[in-house]
Amino acid sequence: AVVSTQSGHYGRGADQIMAQRVLSAKSLSHAQGALVLAGYLKLLPLFLMVVPGMVARALFPDTVGCATEETCMNFCDSKAGCSNLAYPELVMTLMPTGLRGIMIAVMLAALMSDLTSIFNSASTLFTMDVWPLIRRNAKTRE
Repeated sequence: AVVSTQSGHYGRGADQIMAQRVLSAKSLSHAQGALVLAGYLKLLPLFLMVVPGMVARALFPDTVGCATEETCMNFCDSKAGCSNLAYPELVMTLMPTGLRGIMIAVMLAALMSDLTSIFNSASTLFTMDVWPLIRRNAKTRE
């Protein structure tokens, strides 16, 4: 767990998106605290991804937890298993209709947030690294 947390700190703090967010922090202590929190939050997907899969395998042993290759091929056309159907099966059978809509909205909001961060990072890289090569005498206003 300690090695995972240390690699989580490095992985969360070394990418362009997190670097931009850390550089815009109010102070050094805010930036350091944000990186430590991000490293510990990296452990959260264990519970968000692994536990629902285990629950789906227990609730749907014939479909998600297929035991043989033939059973898996009949149900989901995959010899490796039907684990990719675990989360949709849980959502479609256990969640009420209103919560399904909220779940879709949450997933789309997370996707849009990631995309805006990526676009912001790409525009920063282009502006700082590529544009000066195209226009040698470009002023900072450009």
